[in-house]
Amino acid sequence: MEVQLFKLSKQSDKKLLVDFLNETPNDKIVDTIKAKLNDLHATNDIDTVFLLRSILVGSPVEGGQESLERRHLLLECIIEWLSVDSTDDIERSKQASSIVNLILPEIESLPSELLHAAGLKIIEVIKQSKQVHLRLLDIFTKTWNALSAANEITELNDLFDGLINANWNIQSVVGICSAINEMELSDKQLEQCIKHMTKKLYDVDMDGVPPFIYQLLLISRKGHKKKILSGILEYFSQVANGNDDISAEGTAMLHISFAIKQDQDLGNELVKIMKNSKMNQLDIFSIATLLSVARIHRLQDTVLDLLKSSIISAFKDNEKYLQYNWITKYSVSDSSKFSSVLLEIADKSTSGWDQVIQSLTQLSFVLIDTVSSQGSFFASNSIRSRTSGEVSNANSNVANLAIAILARLFKYHDIVRSEILEQITSRIVTRSSSASDFIKLLEIIIREHPHTVEKYLNMLKDTLDLLSFLPLTTAERLLNAIRPISKSNQQFRDGLILVLRKSLFAKDIDGREIAVRGFLNILDDQLSELKVNENSAQAEGIVFEILGLLRRCFSQQSEIRTGAYNCLGTLSQEYTAFAGDVFEMLLTQFMRSYEKNTSILCPVKLDLCVENTSSMGQVKIIEPIHILLLNTLRSMNAAGKHPETSSLVAENMARFKGYVKSLVLRLSNAALEDFELDKVASFDPATLVGQKNTQHASLLLSLYEISIEHEYSSNEIEADSSEIILNLFKRRKELLGLLSFTPDKGKKALSMYRPITDLTFAVRIFKKLFADENSMSEPLRNLRSNIDFVHFVVASTGDSLKFAINDPYSHQDDEYFSRCADICQIHLRILSIEDSDSILANNQSAKKGPSVLTSVCNYLLSILEIVCNVWPDRFIEFLICVLQLSNDLTQKNKIIVHLIDSLKEITLKFLSGRSPIYKEVSNVIQVITFLARTLDKTDDDFCQRTQRIVSWVNELAKDRPIEDTGLAKELVSLLIHMSANAGEHHIIQSLCEDLHAYAGEVESGFSQEDESEQLSIQYQIISNKTFGVITSQVFDYLDASFDEITWSIGKLRLFASESIEEDVQSFEQEVCQYLVLRMKILNELVRTVLTDASAESLFKTLVRFYKALHVLVKYKLAFPGDVSQSFINVISMSGSDITDKMYKFLTVYGQRQQIIESSRIKTKNKGKKRKEIDTKQEARVQRESRMIPQLIYTVEQYERHLIQLSRKTKVDFMQYMKRSTSRDFKIEISMLNAESSSDEDEKESVENSIEHSSKRTRII
Repeated sequence: MEVQLFKLSKQSDKKLLVDFLNETPNDKIVDTIKAKLNDLHATNDIDTVFLLRSILVGSPVEGGQESLERRHLLLECIIEWLSVDSTDDIERSKQASSIVNLILPEIESLPSELLHAAGLKIIEVIKQSKQVHLRLLDIFTKTWNALSAANEITELNDLFDGLINANWNIQSVVGICSAINEMELSDKQLEQCIKHMTKKLYDVDMDGVPPFIYQLLLISRKGHKKKILSGILEYFSQVANGNDDISAEGTAMLHISFAIKQDQDLGNELVKIMKNSKMNQLDIFSIATLLSVARIHRLQDTVLDLLKSSIISAFKDNEKYLQYNWITKYSVSDSSKFSSVLLEIADKSTSGWDQVIQSLTQLSFVLIDTVSSQGSFFASNSIRSRTSGEVSNANSNVANLAIAILARLFKYHDIVRSEILEQITSRIVTRSSSASDFIKLLEIIIREHPHTVEKYLNMLKDTLDLLSFLPLTTAERLLNAIRPISKSNQQFRDGLILVLRKSLFAKDIDGREIAVRGFLNILDDQLSELKVNENSAQAEGIVFEILGLLRRCFSQQSEIRTGAYNCLGTLSQEYTAFAGDVFEMLLTQFMRSYEKNTSILCPVKLDLCVENTSSMGQVKIIEPIHILLLNTLRSMNAAGKHPETSSLVAENMARFKGYVKSLVLRLSNAALEDFELDKVASFDPATLVGQKNTQHASLLLSLYEISIEHEYSSNEIEADSSEIILNLFKRRKELLGLLSFTPDKGKKALSMYRPITDLTFAVRIFKKLFADENSMSEPLRNLRSNIDFVHFVVASTGDSLKFAINDPYSHQDDEYFSRCADICQIHLRILSIEDSDSILANNQSAKKGPSVLTSVCNYLLSILEIVCNVWPDRFIEFLICVLQLSNDLTQKNKIIVHLIDSLKEITLKFLSGRSPIYKEVSNVIQVITFLARTLDKTDDDFCQRTQRIVSWVNELAKDRPIEDTGLAKELVSLLIHMSANAGEHHIIQSLCEDLHAYAGEVESGFSQEDESEQLSIQYQIISNKTFGVITSQVFDYLDASFDEITWSIGKLRLFASESIEEDVQSFEQEVCQYLVLRMKILNELVRTVLTDASAESLFKTLVRFYKALHVLVKYKLAFPGDVSQSFINVISMSGSDITDKMYKFLTVYGQRQQIIESSRIKTKNKGKKRKEIDTKQEARVQRESRMIPQLIYTVEQYERHLIQLSRKTKVDFMQYMKRSTSRDFKIEISMLNAESSSDEDEKESVENSIEHSSKRTRII
């Protein structure tokens, strides 16, 4: 038959072909078609496509029903043949492609019923869930579009339902998706298709996901972009992100990026999805996709701004979460999630996510620059010392995250290393506010990847050429950052030394200080190398070269010399083998200013140490002889410990000891007159003589201290040495007294003066002075009996400890840690032994300053803060050591409370003496407060231990009639803070009830001062002196609480949009309960007679309160739901307990102010001479003129939204709110300008009126 068809098709008369086909049974035609479809090699030289074309030609459309039937049979045969996938058979695929290309143009000629039948046949094939040839789907697409063009709605719906309900073969899903993309669909059908296809994503193998997503993105051109993108993001957030999936995810990101390049609306939709969905912002794939899209220029700024604002907001919220621990039950901080997501993206960028590298790098730069500029106005220009601790806030944490990301990207990708280093050097050179953060990044990079950085050393060398022009703090950080390279790379170190040589003679003093710091860094590194390898000739040569360069610093400004002397002294103690060389350098320098002639009582040539001429009107110190002497002694002592000290050095040491002994004796014997610094000496800073005397005095004060130290350290404490020490201290005290006695003239010297003693001496004498008195020698008793000397030792010990820990060239952390523990033990022992009758608390000198016990408390607190800042992970270990507890004890809160219990006993002892020592108790309470704030809130025993502290402080406040305002402030602050943490809000309310009872009820009017009533209050701490301080602390607490509530309501809004109703109601109820507790406290205060500052604080607190209510009502408007009883209670209390009482307070307060003003005017008019206007009264009235209208406005805003809520919920909330005539007010500001003439008899005033109509219109 096929031969006959072939012959007939060759003839020009096609009628013969038509007749032949009409005469041939359809069954035979079908068999021929099926046989020929499987013929891939053109049997009988008849091509399959040619044969099929012959049948089509022999079945013209106008040929009637028979022809159409044959065409339909041909189409069905082709469909049946394509229903078996033959992708692997190349010949069959080629034939299939040719056949489909032949049949596609002919499909449109079929009537709708035949098209419908063909479509149903294809649907039946798809339902069999077997893999089909993809060209079969082209036939279905053509069939669909033909029916669509004919507007056959019923047939289309039938086919569509069949397609959607079919169980698609996994291997055919992508093809079906591509076919759907070519189909003409209604909007509803398109939406249903997209929904079905996004579900099918979960059934596709990971290898098939990228092409499937590509097809989905093509469909997005038709609409429903949000559904497609949301479905893709949701899929990747739910599937397991294993290593095998990274490549597929990366490919999917590329498809999305490409699609967004072609379709701007798709990109905008992605940004909207990310902006509105918190979950997507915490998903790795979603963030990575956004970063990938950020490479598109038009979206770069939008995407980076979105990520930047989300990250910074999350870290700022984290600070709130740490403060408001209760809210973590419903909402948690996202900062740690952001950190883990971004760092994981950085890690995955090595495994096929190359497209995120550039955007992630840019985002990190943006984060650092943004947070550094936010805090640049308040940023300090100096480097934070170790004892001050690192800054830990939201901005610093964001910067640290960005630094960590950049460090990882630098580690993984060579493509961004050059850019990162360029940005670092650019920020440094341009003095950007973010320079310190970028130097921190540089330090991490150099420390962790020194060999990688060596390829880019030229960039760093170019920056170093500008070293002397950089700010001192920036240059110091940079020098510290590059130390590993300068230590390991000789060429780089030689270049650095050359730069530092030039800087050593820079015009600017900062440039010279930079050079000294750089040389000392190199010296420290090379000495550590020598310590490990004593035979390193290269390191030894560099050491002596640096020493030669540093010797040139000895002829420069005082600041330069001071830095060099101190650091050389420290390095000599760290490396004793090097101490002899340092000693000889410093000795030579010291002898230039030392007076060898023993007949001259002044052992130092003070005139050589101070400028003889003025520099810009100021006389300055040239030679800091006290620093030089101290460090010469330090280097000598260090050299004496080294077993291989040369004989020449030993000889010089012996000679120097004689010089120092002579210096000590002469200072001890010389009176102030011998230095021309007696009582008639001038310290006027306006004269050269006064400036010169001031500088001489500052040098002598430190020389006295060093002499005391040397005398104690070099001799056993005997009668003679003790007498010399006390004599030296007497001279020092006289000089200090002289400077203090001279009004306004010696203050500069006192401000410049800082105790200067070595830590070893300070700790030794501190331990000796406070050892057991029974074992104390007589000379030590003499020293101990001098309270001023004891005070000096206490202060010197604390200051020298802090100085030693902050020394950048001292590497003895373990020793300093143990010394902190020893000193802290002694402080606690002093406090536990001494009482309120102790001379350490009642010495005469304490009247002019803090007592010894006060200083002990202050330095105890200082040491605790130092340990927390320097060794935060060892704080509990430190407390165990101080308290001598068992090392097996690991419960943090238990250990802290153990120390607090000891301080409780000390507090009660100081308060129970014949004359209570309030200042000392106040300082002890500060220590307790610090310890209480270190308690771990996450521990199970936190509430229990906090309640113990609260109970004790509460009893103290109730039982002790404390009159000292400082102590009252500390106690009440601790009581309120701990009560809030422990959930004991009734204690704060009880305190406010007593404040209310003490000051009186507003409704009874302001009581006159001469009236006295028997008051029954629990808290004896409340008195006339302490009332204002206590009230201020309560208002501070309420202000913070209302800010907390406002913030938590914002989190409640987010929670309500994402969580189930039951959880939302629980969260809302807790917020309402929290607010009710604060309203009970505020209710007591708003009914209390408050004046002046307390009244102003009340107005400010009320504004915060109504703002919190306003935010709560606006939340309820957005999520009305069921109105809970707790919410109704809040509204009810706000009206009856607060608003009503507030209006009464305003009425009575206004009447009181009018009485005061009228009495003041009468008093002024009675006098013969006019008095000046009270500026404080004027300022107060001006403040009230702003605060009261602001308060009323805030109330009205709250009521306005409350009315809206009443209408929306059909609940009458306004029944709880009552209007008052207090809203109709007029504030008079009189007597604001002073009279221009004293002869005027009539009063002049400036009156400003703020009128508020009672018949105002509500804007709803």
